[in-house]
Amino acid sequence: MTRDSIRAGFVVALGTSLVVGCGAPAPVEQQTPAQPTATAQPSVMSPVSINAEMVAIVDHAGHQLWAVEQEGKAPKTDADWANVTEHATQLAAAGALIRVPGTGVNDVGWVASPGWQRFARAMSDAAVAALKAAEGKNLDALVAANGQLVESCESCHKEFKPQLPSEGIVHTHAH
Repeated sequence: MTRDSIRAGFVVALGTSLVVGCGAPAPVEQQTPAQPTATAQPSVMSPVSINAEMVAIVDHAGHQLWAVEQEGKAPKTDADWANVTEHATQLAAAGALIRVPGTGVNDVGWVASPGWQRFARAMSDAAVAALKAAEGKNLDALVAANGQLVESCESCHKEFKPQLPSEGIVHTHAH
């Protein structure tokens, strides 16, 4: 290979790279953070506020479970136990639901807190214990699970929501 052929090859390569490669640099892809920041929109959100979920699902289902401890209200029939099972299932699922932010002004901050996550898991755990008690038709185990549920709810409210009701959301039915 002669010096002239090397020079010619270099000129062709340089010219090609200038024609093809000149212009704006290729965009650099930004890496998405693993955890959403306070200003980033979470990838999954509830279409309603956590407060609305609490009133419509958590509080309602909780009262159904706690009611069995009242005089003469213990479940006796298969239908009574099915009612307890249904509401324990709602609470177990709601524990996961409230770990996802919704439309409330405090929701993103709440779910970002390790304390919130801990209390929500404790609620689910208590509800699963209530579910197992209901499936086994074991009133003593249900009462124990209800105690765990009360503990998780009260602890969470002391830290995150000492004032009730909030956002103007109240029950439209009696417990």
